[in-house]
Amino acid sequence: MRPRIGYKKLAAVGVAAVVGVASTIALTSGSASAAPVFGYSGYSFGTGIEAGIVQHGPNVVAQFSCTTDSSAKDRNDLATANVNNQAIAQTVTTDTHAFNDAKGNGVTSNATAADIKVGNLLHLVGAKTTTTSVYKNGQLSYTGNTTFAAVKIAGVVVPSLVKPSPNFKVAIPGLGYIVLNRVGGVKTSAGIYSYAQAVVLHANVKNKYIPEGVDVAVLKTRAEITKPATAMVMGDAYGSTVQVDKLVKSGKTSYQATCQGTEGKTIKNSIAGIEIPKVASVGAIYTTKNGYMGAEKSAVNFTSHIAGVRVGSLRVGAIESSASAWKTKDGKVGIHSSSSVASIQVGNKTYQVATGPNAVLDIPGVAKLTFNQVVRQSRYVSVNALVIDVYSLNTKVVLGHSAAGVIG
Repeated sequence: MRPRIGYKKLAAVGVAAVVGVASTIALTSGSASAAPVFGYSGYSFGTGIEAGIVQHGPNVVAQFSCTTDSSAKDRNDLATANVNNQAIAQTVTTDTHAFNDAKGNGVTSNATAADIKVGNLLHLVGAKTTTTSVYKNGQLSYTGNTTFAAVKIAGVVVPSLVKPSPNFKVAIPGLGYIVLNRVGGVKTSAGIYSYAQAVVLHANVKNKYIPEGVDVAVLKTRAEITKPATAMVMGDAYGSTVQVDKLVKSGKTSYQATCQGTEGKTIKNSIAGIEIPKVASVGAIYTTKNGYMGAEKSAVNFTSHIAGVRVGSLRVGAIESSASAWKTKDGKVGIHSSSSVASIQVGNKTYQVATGPNAVLDIPGVAKLTFNQVVRQSRYVSVNALVIDVYSLNTKVVLGHSAAGVIG
């Protein structure tokens, strides 16, 4: 059994740490005449919040991200997966693995639970969900499905839901509604990703199990495979994360990631802002991603933008960051990052914004500020425009994260 991983929301990449600079990524060096590569990514988890604000992220996580290793795999298990201090799923196992065999090149992700319960409102027995994405003979395809051994709603057995049709919606008195066997796939010019979820719980009435307005995914899986290309692009961006002690108070806002690029289109993800009671107020946030994979060149760019932030007595002006990476057919590689912070103020006093990589400003009794926090490798770069360590709150706030890299 492995410990829980506290993210607010997982996407296909997940190469960055929950807070702070992205984890070190080992990228293959390749050569000028390197053969085209496939990209593999997958994850599965027990429970996780999809909408609403609750101090909980996906747990019982098995994942690997943006790799060219066809033997990549991960597995996890946990006796109980909780949401809002409620034992929602029991005896949970998750696994995800890549393959390159007679079936083709692909990824399969699985998740199972002996029981999924919401008090006496809902009881799902023997739940299993799985999804697979495959590239074979020049074609992309996917499969996904969920089955149950038994289904009870308000104590009544419902045999017709043991093998539910895709995206089947059911009303649950006292909770709201659920969607069983949520499945789908998205095909692009660069590859395909598929997803499957055993059940999504939508709490739209007041109840003692899940806060009203919160959506919870139980047994969620994702599988992704790219077509062969010069290099696989990777990266992510988000506006902010906030951690108090060991508790994630706010996950990655306006999060975006990729292992395939965007077919050269700029995709924007924005929110009006967030309030973290007694900790921070973050203004309007948006992130962008743009990337492509091809026979001649692969490239990717991420950006992050925040209107402003208030943490206690500390006020921060507009924050921005960007990261990009590219590789050409002849083996040339480039990476670049940048970040900026408009202003720093405490009360009526204005502080000079430090420049240069990993520059530090210490404001006694208030916070330590790290500007332009960068991790660079030969084919990967990650930047946090600003990291605030608040002394009195034992809090870390990461702002303006962008990362980009190429593999192959």
